[in-house]
Amino acid sequence: MACCRANIERYGALTFVACVAVAAWQCFIVALDTQLGGVGRMLHEWHVAAISLANALLLLSPYWLLNRRWRWLVWIPMTLLTLWCLMQMCYCRAYDDLMPWRSLTMTGNVNSTLMSSTWALLQWKDLLVLVPYLLLIALTLIGRRNTATGARLKPLGLTLLAALVIGALGYINGTEDYSERFSKNFSNRVYFAENGLIPYGAISFYQDVFNRHTMTDEEQVMVKRFLAEDCPHYSDNPYCKAEHPNLVLIIVESLHSWPIGMEIDGREVTPVLNRLVASDGVLYAPHVLFQTSHGHSSDAHFIYNTGLLPLRDGVVAVHYGDGNYPSLAEALPDYDCRMLVCDDKGYWNQTVTSRSYGFDTLYSREHLAANGALARHGDVDDAALTDFAAQLVPQMRQPFFLEMVTMTMHTPYPPDKVRPSWITASDTLNAEARCYLNCVNLTDSCIGAFIDDLQAKGLMTNTKLAIVSDHTQMYYNRIVGRSDYDFVPDDWGIPLIVAGCDTTLRYDAVIGQVDVYPTLLDIMGANDYPWKGLGYSILRYPVAGAIQPRNMTVIGDSTSLTPHQRQAWDISRLIIHHGGFSLSSPIIR
Repeated sequence: MACCRANIERYGALTFVACVAVAAWQCFIVALDTQLGGVGRMLHEWHVAAISLANALLLLSPYWLLNRRWRWLVWIPMTLLTLWCLMQMCYCRAYDDLMPWRSLTMTGNVNSTLMSSTWALLQWKDLLVLVPYLLLIALTLIGRRNTATGARLKPLGLTLLAALVIGALGYINGTEDYSERFSKNFSNRVYFAENGLIPYGAISFYQDVFNRHTMTDEEQVMVKRFLAEDCPHYSDNPYCKAEHPNLVLIIVESLHSWPIGMEIDGREVTPVLNRLVASDGVLYAPHVLFQTSHGHSSDAHFIYNTGLLPLRDGVVAVHYGDGNYPSLAEALPDYDCRMLVCDDKGYWNQTVTSRSYGFDTLYSREHLAANGALARHGDVDDAALTDFAAQLVPQMRQPFFLEMVTMTMHTPYPPDKVRPSWITASDTLNAEARCYLNCVNLTDSCIGAFIDDLQAKGLMTNTKLAIVSDHTQMYYNRIVGRSDYDFVPDDWGIPLIVAGCDTTLRYDAVIGQVDVYPTLLDIMGANDYPWKGLGYSILRYPVAGAIQPRNMTVIGDSTSLTPHQRQAWDISRLIIHHGGFSLSSPIIR
């Protein structure tokens, strides 16, 4: 009997040790993959390994408080942790950060597009997280099971002591300010690597649940001062001669500037955009810095429509989508304002945000299907979108504002995503780049067909056509084999193209997405609207750089605008958390 009991105790201890080892290993791999430079840095990051082990011990320490017949419950945190680690590694490849905890509730974004995108992000090194979990299952099934009871406080105490000692080895650094380290004033992936799973989870939960507040008096004073003294204030309209021109704003999914003007096997990839940027009366800025964060595409929609900057640690459209935001649509009084998207209306909470941005009507995928546009074009999103839009525009009351959001260029890019062409048959660049450029070429042709239709109906003469991108996708330096150490703006820039302007301008300096909103106000002659956003019109100001949200560094050149550009992120965060503001009140409602 004593021998049997000893074996039971030994088996329980071995199970606990194995679970702790797997959990610590998984967290360590996530930290390495997302922040510390990959598994090749494993031997150099021993302190992170110690932090991961200490957190695993604490996470699983309740194991010892369970009666042995209930110790199978350890598989719940082990399974959830495995799924969380795999999800975070994929998420970071797309968003360059760990997913905020609140984003786990965004079930409305779970669809076939998300699943196919996630599948495309998986890599072989993700097996470093999955295989240990599967081996642990196999070893448990082979091992013994027993329901006997026994002493539990002693091993619990030893576990907590081990966590304390090992954690000390990882955390202690005599030169570090620990109030700074644990205050979470940097990105999720940095915080996770520096402090481990439990501190990261605790402070994220606190900030998401308990730290949502209205502005203090001091914060309101700061916001009012910034908006009054550091934001542009003008009402003249020297850049628009037409009275109440129409506006069509096309937000193109994942469009870079580098395909514009590119040829493959002697043929243009973007003949329509090429003609536009070479025409008179066109503003072209090829080096727009993407400033999207966890909201990705929805962040771009938020920036372009409101002139505000997104959150660096959350998704504005989902968690603050019903805010009282000033907007481009509101700046165009008496306009017929409509929004047209390719995906479901609930995706990125678009039913709510379209109203917050001032649109009267939202058309979504269900309208494209009911209209027959999807069937006519073989379910090719952008062809159906531009077909539907061409039918819709003549029905709209002038002046109108139509915002269109494309989808065909959304990753992944399997060879059969759209019809094959000379691009996919070429041996130029790699297969993924060819598939991406094939989608670019198709979307370019769809935009061209839409423009031709507007011209045929006589609607282009009094219409400003703005084409922007939501975010980056494929950096050109990586496609041609150059490292990120050889990074130049031509590798990552996204375009701003506005046709129908009263001036011709190519603006080669770096600007931010937040500068698009005030520039459009200038082009539309809508400066009677008092909100000019947190950016700067490139027709008025010498914008030469922008702030990247990941680490708040300046991309481009530092200028006199840089301090204001950096502070604008904090001001925007306060406004969003406050629920926006009303222009009818003195800045803040």
